[in-house]
Amino acid sequence: MLTIDIGNTYIKWAVWNDARIVQTGSCEYSKQQPENVFAMWNDMQAEKRVMVACVAGESVERALSEWMQAHWSIVPEFLRSTAKRGDVINAYTDPVKYGVDRWAALLGAHSLYADPVCIIDAGTAITVDLLDAEGVHQGGRILPGLQMMREALLKGTAGIHQADGEPTAFANNTADAVSSGTLHMLQAALIEICSSAGQYLGNNMKIIITGGMSEQIMSLPGMPGMLHEPDLVMKGLYAAAEIPLAGN
Repeated sequence: MLTIDIGNTYIKWAVWNDARIVQTGSCEYSKQQPENVFAMWNDMQAEKRVMVACVAGESVERALSEWMQAHWSIVPEFLRSTAKRGDVINAYTDPVKYGVDRWAALLGAHSLYADPVCIIDAGTAITVDLLDAEGVHQGGRILPGLQMMREALLKGTAGIHQADGEPTAFANNTADAVSSGTLHMLQAALIEICSSAGQYLGNNMKIIITGGMSEQIMSLPGMPGMLHEPDLVMKGLYAAAEIPLAGN
């Protein structure tokens, strides 16, 4: 089976064999011409099943479906955020509006851990979701990522023109001050979030982190212990493939 995670900037994928990931890849792409990067699968043997989490919209989904049918004669399955899948229950009042990548991460975490979990997905934006040991979603938070914070400063403050400095305790130039301020803001926010999550979920809660900024966040001083799961969305897609939809 092939699992695919289509974000707003990157497409990531994993090939599975006997419930194990045997090959992975990722590529930056354009939403206007996504089919240009599908050629990366040209030399790959056609998979029997393809599970996809896509947050990039219907046009990208359509382009992938057309490519898969033309090259592999297969119709990909797109994961949808629903009120329930297997034992996992979505807390959103309108589940359709819950990001499908977050939904896949919940499914993946529940398939991996028996304890309650706090899931941090650290990408362009940073999402946090709580899941108890029974698989009941307890809600979450969304924060801007570092780059989004820094771009907001550049756009909203006339005197700041550079944000790619070096983090330090207290800076003696504007670029370093922006880098330090935004990084420490994120650090403080995540420490508070993890502390609050522990109050909701109990002392046996595990903190799982995934996404491109994971290692940078884990290296910050004062952060609680975290379990790095770089393939969490892929594992969620695999878990979803094993769970029949309600009514089927």
